[in-house]
Amino acid sequence: MTDHKASKGVTLVAGGSGGVGAAICSEFASRGSPLAFTYHRNEVKAEDLLSTIIELGGPAQAYRLDLTDAEAASKFVQTVTNQFGAIQNVIYAAGPAFEMAFVSKINPKSWADVFATDVNGCFNLFHAALQQLRKQKFGNLVALSTCALKRPPRADVLSAAPKAAIDMLVKCIAKEEGRYGIRANTVELGFIAAGNAAYHMEHVWSPQLVEDIKGETPLRRFGTGAEVAKAVAFLCSEDANFITGESLSVDGGSHL
Repeated sequence: MTDHKASKGVTLVAGGSGGVGAAICSEFASRGSPLAFTYHRNEVKAEDLLSTIIELGGPAQAYRLDLTDAEAASKFVQTVTNQFGAIQNVIYAAGPAFEMAFVSKINPKSWADVFATDVNGCFNLFHAALQQLRKQKFGNLVALSTCALKRPPRADVLSAAPKAAIDMLVKCIAKEEGRYGIRANTVELGFIAAGNAAYHMEHVWSPQLVEDIKGETPLRRFGTGAEVAKAVAFLCSEDANFITGESLSVDGGSHL
């Protein structure tokens, strides 16, 4: 990846305090990129991550943000621009926590809440960022998605359905905004031992279920947040300058 010490701007990570989001923040910070990341409620975790990033070289700043608030998202992007200057990368690594369930068992309100949080949150962030990236005539957008879009899951539609909408949003952005030097891609995750998936592995799923899932993955293991972060960093690098509208699977082959 191109040395970020000569980068064009700051890397903005929504959901940076989450398991995978924190790995993404650390990856970009280790490469010398200025960092601006958001969190929703966990201020303690955000402060710990901020300290870690600063130790890696900084500069960095944490911001509390409710992405479902379009006006707040717009103000946040403007604040980051005022503080850091140009925005080089915008990464959507946020999303709500929820329990896996069959479609017939999902409460309609839960369905609506997950869509409002995930789909609208991603839209609000990217819509706000595009106003700045268009002026700059450069920038990278990356959204975390799921390999379930290639292989429909059982009892996990609350993960897959919103990401399907986000995937289409990203592809449309790629098609419409490429003329402004803006690229947009997604990284489709399999079972990653970080964040909400790690919680389910440790506290919800039986040991046998965990082993069964691992055994069905061609590489016979779970992925790590660091592996996801490196894929995101690649898509934001000059090595990927002619890649846009693409979905990169980081899933150990689970979509096969």
